[in-house]
Amino acid sequence: MGKIGSYDYPELSVDESIRVAETLVNDFQKNVNDTNEFASRIGHKSSSSGTFLVKMGNIRKYGLMDKREYRATKRAEVLANPKTSQEKNQEIKEMILSIPLFEKLNNRLKTKSPTIEQFKTQLIEITGDRERGSKEAEKIRKIYIDAIAHIKETKDIASQTNNGADNFFNMDNEQPNTEDLILFKLGKTNLSLEKNDANLDVLISILTNLKGKK
Repeated sequence: MGKIGSYDYPELSVDESIRVAETLVNDFQKNVNDTNEFASRIGHKSSSSGTFLVKMGNIRKYGLMDKREYRATKRAEVLANPKTSQEKNQEIKEMILSIPLFEKLNNRLKTKSPTIEQFKTQLIEITGDRERGSKEAEKIRKIYIDAIAHIKETKDIASQTNNGADNFFNMDNEQPNTEDLILFKLGKTNLSLEKNDANLDVLISILTNLKGKK
């Protein structure tokens, strides 16, 4: 667990946190009776090892485990077995922004890939810790960028589906690498969608609607 000023923040990656949640929910039926077995399952020698205890602190900080017991929270259940990709994306967003430092940085920074200068300025202003903010800005920036990259900003998918090709996603005014995009042209309309399950579902629905109208 990291700390700067009065702000604690998880250093464990979002992907690894979700994998632990999946193990807790699906392999241990949401409640751990044998902590050593659980520790071994997620890559640690025992439940008394320092690295395991640090990881559990991160998992609890993300709201995936009860603060006192080795029991999955509702958030962990959703992430382990989401009904839809939209539900999973929303839960991931809420998980990340439940970290006060990440939420405040996200509100101030206008990009998911801030420069070190942009990030350091906001980090110091938020935390009031100039010394650590200067020394640890790059480390915290990497953790923040990795986390915030998992937030999928989309408009109301149901509305977009109903309106067919008239609406499409606006990806934070950023231009992602074209290898990560679905490029689609319909008449005079060019759509650039981030390549993920949610956007593929929208595109399929648009094409289905067009086929039905024809």
